Amino acid sequence: MISTGKRTTTKWAIVALSLLLLVGCSSVIKPPTTTSSSQNQASSSTTSQHSNNTSTPSSSSTTTNSNSILYKNTKYGFSFTLPKSWQGFSTIIGSWEGNDVASGKVSETGPMISIRHPQWSSKKTRQDIPIMVFTLEQWNLLQKDKFHIGAAPIGPNELGRNNSFVFALPARYNFASPNGYQEVEEILKNHPLKATQIVQSTDLKTVLLLNMMQLAKQGKVINCAFSAKTTNMETIVKAWGQADKTMYVASAKGSYATYAKRNIVFGINKGEQVFEVRSFDTQLKSLTLAKVKEIFKTPVFDSKTGNQEIIGYTAGSEFKLEMVFSLPTSSKPNPVMDHYNVLYPRGTVNSMADDQGRQW
Repeated sequence: MISTGKRTTTKWAIVALSLLLLVGCSSVIKPPTTTSSSQNQASSSTTSQHSNNTSTPSSSSTTTNSNSILYKNTKYGFSFTLPKSWQGFSTIIGSWEGNDVASGKVSETGPMISIRHPQWSSKKTRQDIPIMVFTLEQWNLLQKDKFHIGAAPIGPNELGRNNSFVFALPARYNFASPNGYQEVEEILKNHPLKATQIVQSTDLKTVLLLNMMQLAKQGKVINCAFSAKTTNMETIVKAWGQADKTMYVASAKGSYATYAKRNIVFGINKGEQVFEVRSFDTQLKSLTLAKVKEIFKTPVFDSKTGNQEIIGYTAGSEFKLEMVFSLPTSSKPNPVMDHYNVLYPRGTVNSMADDQGRQW
C-alpha cells in the first residue's frame, strides 16, 4: 500500500504519483504457460507464496539485511539469497524431463523452479535463475548415466542437497547470453542456495501424489519408463525379459503381464498394445485414502466392490488415474493404498466386436 501522507499535495505531485502507480502496477508479468507466485513489495518484510495444489504456504521472501533478500522454499527445503535489487521477484514453476539412455524416451521428470528478476517483461526478457529439483534416487540414476537431460554433453551442476532432494543448475542455462546473465553468474559465485533438512511426512506424501498425477498425464506410473498407449509388449520383453505370468481378464478387457520383482503389471490388448500400467511400489503404503482426497479432492469415480474401494481421477485428455484401497472399516477408517494404475481407455476398445471398452 502506498501512503499519500498527511500534507496537501500540489497538482504536479498528484500527476507524478499517478505515473508512479501506473509503473508499479505493471511490474510483475505472469507468463500464461507457467505458474508464478509474485513476491509483492508491501510494508511487511515477508510475503508468502501459495501453491495451486495445497492450502499451505510453500515459499516466502524475507529481507535479511540492507543488501539482500532471502527466498525460502519450505516444500523442498532450501533457501536462496538474492541481491536487494531483486525485491519483487517472481517464481515460475516448470518441470524438467530426462530421457532414458537406451530407449530415448522420457523416463524421469521433476520440478524446476525459476527465480525471475522483477524487471523481466515479455518485450525485454532477462536471465532467470533456474533450480532443478531431483529426488535422491533420480540424482543417483543421473550420475550412473541411466538417463540424460537435454543435448548438452555435461549434466546439471549440483547447488546443494538435503535428506530428500538434490538442487541443481541446468547445464548451459545461459547459453543464449540473455540480458542479466552476468549478474546471475555473480550471484551464483557466492553459493546462495542453502539446503535444510525436511521432515519426511505430509510434504513428501504430497510431492509423491503430485508426481503420480504428472506422470499419469504421460501414461506412466512411478519408477517405470514404459507408458500406456505408446508401448507394446515386445518392447518390454526386450528390456525386461518374459513376464513372470500372463493371464486374461475378461472384465478388464485384456491380458495382464506381471513383473513381480519390479512391482509392475501391464494390461495389454490383442494388438499387444499396453493400455494399463499398474504399480505396487512400496512407497504407496505411505499414502492414505484421506490424503489422496485432500490433495485431489472429490474423485470423479468411486466404486466399492467386495473388500476394496477404487477411486479415480482424469489425467489429461487421454488417461485415467485409479487408486485401490481396502474398504474402510470402523477399526480402519483411513486405509493405505494397495496399488494404483494408469489407464488408456481407448486401448480397450474393440471395434470389430462392437465393444466400447472400459472407462475405468
